[in-house]
Amino acid sequence: MSLQYVVLATSIALVAIGVYGLTSSNNLVRQLLSIEVLFNGVVLLVAAIASANPGMLTLLLVILVSVVSGEVIIVMALVISMYRASRTLSSDVLEERGV
Repeated sequence: MSLQYVVLATSIALVAIGVYGLTSSNNLVRQLLSIEVLFNGVVLLVAAIASANPGMLTLLLVILVSVVSGEVIIVMALVISMYRASRTLSSDVLEERGV
């Protein structure tokens, strides 16, 4: 079994863990962490597929890491502001309030 298959299996496992965590949790912070695990699985999958061209792989990974880092900052700012407004991080309570 080659290293590429191990990386593909690991990335698929990360995507599955992220989807499970996203669908099973009501806490916004846990959902955010699950989305990050999902994104990391996708990044690992893209890296495994694009590993034939190292220059393109480096550029692609730098772009992906930059986008995901920006997304984390924006989402955490939104979560903090929602917590300050409603004093809860349960997505069920926020849905009831129309947020």
